[in-house]
Amino acid sequence: MTLRSDPLKELLELQDRMNRLFEASLTRERLDEIGLPAPGWSPAADVYETADSFLIEVELAGLDKDDVELHVQGDELTVRGQREMKGARPDCFHRMERRHGPFSRTFALPAEVDGDHVTAEFRDGLLRLDLPKARPRGSWRVRVERSD
Repeated sequence: MTLRSDPLKELLELQDRMNRLFEASLTRERLDEIGLPAPGWSPAADVYETADSFLIEVELAGLDKDDVELHVQGDELTVRGQREMKGARPDCFHRMERRHGPFSRTFALPAEVDGDHVTAEFRDGLLRLDLPKARPRGSWRVRVERSD
């Protein structure tokens, strides 16, 4: 008498074991330790450059401009916020694909930004940032004279 194995069942059991292994090893403390982002959500963004500035567009559907905080330091921009679930909380979810809760994105730019002249426009769930490049500090020409 031969026993028949079910390849699908074995594959699902393997997937379950792998999921438990990842969950056990990648706790929040472990993620911080190895430099991976903590669980949560991260809005999609486009970053591009012109001759004078960096432009960043961040998708923030369902948020208001007051839900977003920006911080510019040197060559980094951080966008933070939180998306709350609006309306009555249902008793049962049949599908939940949109992420909620806090988020934070930091963008390292290839050059410093003039933080005093950054502009932000928030319209139709899209945050558009214009980050002018910092002007290089002036250079001086020094004339060396020969002393006799």
